[in-house]
Amino acid sequence: MEKNMIGKYLRDLRRRRGMSQQELALALGVSKQTISNWEVGRKVPRMKAVEKIANVFGVSRNSILAGLPVEMLEQEGQEDRRVVDLTDRDIRLTYLGQQVPREYIDIIEKLMRCDIAERDAQ
Repeated sequence: MEKNMIGKYLRDLRRRRGMSQQELALALGVSKQTISNWEVGRKVPRMKAVEKIANVFGVSRNSILAGLPVEMLEQEGQEDRRVVDLTDRDIRLTYLGQQVPREYIDIIEKLMRCDIAERDAQ
């Protein structure tokens, strides 16, 4: 997977809608600089921002997080459909061929717990 897939996909979505960075920033309640940082890969949007982006463009959160249109996600899923639970300590996760450090997985688990708690509270 290529680096900055989220930023490139976000820029592509924005351009297809004919939106400027400023217009998207206003729609999301963030600064133009934040949009720029996401698009060039300096930063990545947090989950709340991902949800807003998905709503603005009418795409899924998974599509935003993967940096791919839903159709491509479905095609990739047909090739290799393996489900791995992050809480399974016996697995070894990799990203771009590099092992994902345990502390990163712990951070992801914390983010997921917060996201789930947030959805349950709504």
